[in-house]
Amino acid sequence: MLGPLSFSAILQIRLSDSLIPLGYNRRVGKAAIFGTTLGALVSNIFSFYGFYDLLIGSIANFFASLIPYLLRSYKGFIAKIVATTLSCATVIFFVGFMLFNQILGIPLESSIASIALGSAISIVLLGTLLLFALEKVFSDNMWQKL
Repeated sequence: MLGPLSFSAILQIRLSDSLIPLGYNRRVGKAAIFGTTLGALVSNIFSFYGFYDLLIGSIANFFASLIPYLLRSYKGFIAKIVATTLSCATVIFFVGFMLFNQILGIPLESSIASIALGSAISIVLLGTLLLFALEKVFSDNMWQKL
């Protein structure tokens, strides 16, 4: 259902990419890395861009999820923004530069712009909000009440 929004060459907003920063959370860190990598692998089977998106997209999600995991010892709002921004930059590099520009031949400005805007929305904005929501859930000891 989200395919046209997720695989557009003009603007790719992949809502699942908002899960990439969850590697920052200590309780779900490693699971988020493997989950987003596997999710990219499975979803990119249906990509219009074929095998290259399957490979490069999965590698991009792995490294983009690994960055917040590696930065999880830093606390606070700024640390979360840095982690999500670096994740976003990783996706921009792998998908915007390597896949769209280098392999598919889409002009650099177009490829970077389309991936940057969509990734900023899904990874930085929504991902940061998810980090705060997850932090709130765990800090209220909701899981102990269940």
